Amino acid sequence: MKKIFIALSCLFVLVSAGKKEIIISAKAQKIDSAITYLKLVEIAKTKTPAIQIAYLNNGKVEHYNYGVKSTTTAEPIDSKTIFQAASLSKVVATYAFLILADKGLLDLDKPLWKYYEYDRLKNDPNKELMTGRHVLTHQTGLVNWEAAAGSTAWKNSELKTRFTPGTDFTYSGEAYYYLQLVAEKITGKTLDQICTEYIFKPFGMKKSHYTFTNEIGKNITLAHRDDLTTSGRVQKFTEGNDAYTLYTTADEYMKFVIEGVLNGKGLSKKMYQEFLTPTVTTALKGKEKEKDKYVKGCLGIRIQENEAGTAYWHTGSNGSAKSGGFRCVFLVYPKSKKAITIFTNSSKGNTAFVPVLNQIMGKDQTYWFYKN
Repeated sequence: MKKIFIALSCLFVLVSAGKKEIIISAKAQKIDSAITYLKLVEIAKTKTPAIQIAYLNNGKVEHYNYGVKSTTTAEPIDSKTIFQAASLSKVVATYAFLILADKGLLDLDKPLWKYYEYDRLKNDPNKELMTGRHVLTHQTGLVNWEAAAGSTAWKNSELKTRFTPGTDFTYSGEAYYYLQLVAEKITGKTLDQICTEYIFKPFGMKKSHYTFTNEIGKNITLAHRDDLTTSGRVQKFTEGNDAYTLYTTADEYMKFVIEGVLNGKGLSKKMYQEFLTPTVTTALKGKEKEKDKYVKGCLGIRIQENEAGTAYWHTGSNGSAKSGGFRCVFLVYPKSKKAITIFTNSSKGNTAFVPVLNQIMGKDQTYWFYKN
């Protein structure tokens, strides 16, 4: 009991209140959050070197930060430490593309080939059939990656559709990158410039970027392998890729969840409704599993039904067990306006997701994103 008292006395929790952050002692009125934090620490200890959480509840955002940027330096993280958002990058980019569509700059149902003749697709018979809507619902027929994304082999690889666009489902980072190239051509701006103008700046996401900056490097975490050893260097993306290169924090991503997913800021009511309307089964035909009864695909985001109601979510995974990686997830319930973002700096950080969600969101529901 004495050890628990000491731990609670020393613990502090950061709670967002409007535009300022307040440090509240565990000895004060936030004792429940202090206990929650201690339990989250126990969960994270065996899963990942660091875990960064933002939790929206009753209109306030609580921050839970545990662990180190690197197991080599043992420097602790805080709520401003930058993580890789991995495939959560796609949801932010999706929102930017929908804004472009709202403004009449991008037609989601016009073949992308008419905007930009992508050289890697020149020999594919379906090259003139895929649209922006096919990209956002993962129905282009393109695989996730033809080679390691960003590599020379990838840049020189040829794209081939596996089915006629619009007839089936296959998750594809390649397709997202093609849509990025189209958006950059029609606007004359880079992905970072597009998202800064329409999302990062208006949503207050000052630290978020799709390409590396010196400012990001001042407070950033490193990828770690399953054995919790670090990759040893910061991964600096010099070219933005809407499928996976977003640098951000759990707190800043929560701003996107609140302003975008919950409030539809910057979108017309019609486009906001399209964004969150389920349209596809997220599995190849004939490969459906139990979870596909409860999970559907909207435009760039997943929707699920479980015991707690309707929720939107997406997971993210950069790197591998061999090279070290990042794992992250966000989950939001529009009706109760509860949401959570979880970022980790380990290739096995995803094993912490459900225990954390059970602790914060409750054990009485099924988290379908974690079901195979």
